[in-house]
Amino acid sequence: MTQLKTKNEYIKQFQAAIDQAGPERTILTTYLDNQVKKLGQLIEGISQETFWHVFPEILGVDAKFMLLTELIHFEDFSNEEIIRIVENDYRDYFEELCGYDLEMKDQLSLIFHIV
Repeated sequence: MTQLKTKNEYIKQFQAAIDQAGPERTILTTYLDNQVKKLGQLIEGISQETFWHVFPEILGVDAKFMLLTELIHFEDFSNEEIIRIVENDYRDYFEELCGYDLEMKDQLSLIFHIV
């Protein structure tokens, strides 16, 4: 696995995934661009005072990126359905990825407290 060293490297991998999905997914490019702008604003606003508020939001954007790139391969889903699923499910993404049942007691790690 390649270690990402810049925000641009991080973002390019998601942009490339959507570009590979084809022209019918251009609406998702707009959605991704909006999330990239949000990520930039969050990063600019991070400080010692804001870390505990901003970091969970950054994790939320990351979860949205991950879900988006996973769902674009399902041809049965329209662009609008993909966006709806991403917006509904991103808060639980890391818990499910780690194999936790959503009915289980809340986990303590920051990764499970997405805003």
